Amino acid sequence: MGNDVTLAADYSTGVLSKDTPTEYERIHLLQDWIDPETREVISKIGVRPGWRCLEIGAGAGSVANWLADQCVQGSVTAVDIDARYLNDLDRPNLRVLEGDIGAMGFEPGSFDLVHARLTFCHLPNRNEVLADAVRWLAPGGWLVIGDLFSFPEEFSTYELRRRFLSGMAKLYQAQGSDMAWAPTLPSRMGQEGLRAIGTRMMANNVGDGSAYDRFSLVNTRQHCTYLVERGLLTTEEMDRLVAQLDDPTFLELRTITIYAWGQRP
Repeated sequence: MGNDVTLAADYSTGVLSKDTPTEYERIHLLQDWIDPETREVISKIGVRPGWRCLEIGAGAGSVANWLADQCVQGSVTAVDIDARYLNDLDRPNLRVLEGDIGAMGFEPGSFDLVHARLTFCHLPNRNEVLADAVRWLAPGGWLVIGDLFSFPEEFSTYELRRRFLSGMAKLYQAQGSDMAWAPTLPSRMGQEGLRAIGTRMMANNVGDGSAYDRFSLVNTRQHCTYLVERGLLTTEEMDRLVAQLDDPTFLELRTITIYAWGQRP
C-alpha cells in the first residue's frame, strides 16, 4: 500500500459520506440487518407512549419512525450530521435536526430515552457526547447505545483481507473513528452515574448468508472503491476481495455488536 495518500478527516466526507453513490443502499441494508436487534433491546427497557426520545445518528430514519409509533403521546427528535435521507419523514411527533450532535446543546433533562446505533464509534469526541447524553436524560430516563467492535486485521486468516482491513483501519483512524471503543461502554456509563446497566452482544459473520453478510457485501465494495481511489488497493485486488465473499468455503467472524444501556437515577 502507498504511504502518501489523502484520507478524509471527517465522517461526513469520508467513505461513509452520503455523497457516496452506494451509501443509500448500504444504510438500508444496515437497517435490515440490525433493526430487529435494536427494537428488542429498546423494548427490553419498556419504552412508554409519552416518552420524549432522542435518536442520535438517525441515518435513514427507521428507528426514529419506530420510536414515533411507540411514543404516540410523546416526541422523537432525530439528529444526523447529514439529514438528507430523513427529509421524507412526516410524523406529527417527529422532528429532524441536521448538525453535529456535539453542538446541539439540548437542555438537561430533555429526554426520557437517548439512543444511538453505530454512531459513537465514529465521533472523535465520543466520550464528551456520552457525558452530554447523560445530562440530557430526565431522572429515570434511559441511555441506549449500540456499537461495533471490529476485529483487527491480524485476526483474519486471509492475507488479502488483512491488507484490506488494514486500509479500513487507516481511513477510520484518519476521521477519528475508534472501532475498539464499544467494549468500554458499560464502564463508561457507570462512571457517568447511570445505574441498572445492562449489556448484550451479538457476533457478526461474513460469508454465512445472513442479513449482516448482505450488508457486508455492499459495505466491502464501498470501502474497496474508496481505497482504490486513494491507491491503497488495486482494482484487481478489489475484484478478488468481492469475489471471495461468494466463495462457499469463505467464512469470517468480522465484528461484534455491543449494546449497553443504563438509567439515570
